[in-house]
Amino acid sequence: MSHRTFSAPRHGSLGFLPKKRSKRHRGEVKAFPKDDASKPVHLTAFLTYKAGMTHVVRE
Repeated sequence: MSHRTFSAPRHGSLGFLPKKRSKRHRGEVKAFPKDDASKPVHLTAFLTYKAGMTHVVRE
């Protein structure tokens, strides 16, 4: 049995952790920034959803 004799970078981004199936299909915003009425209307949140963690069964 062999082992690595050199260091190596990570395989994959830590921004996509945890690697598990999501509980809900739609995302949720957990915190909004404070609203400032003096500023013009702007985007305060950007919703995304996790893709690729699904199972496809074909017969």
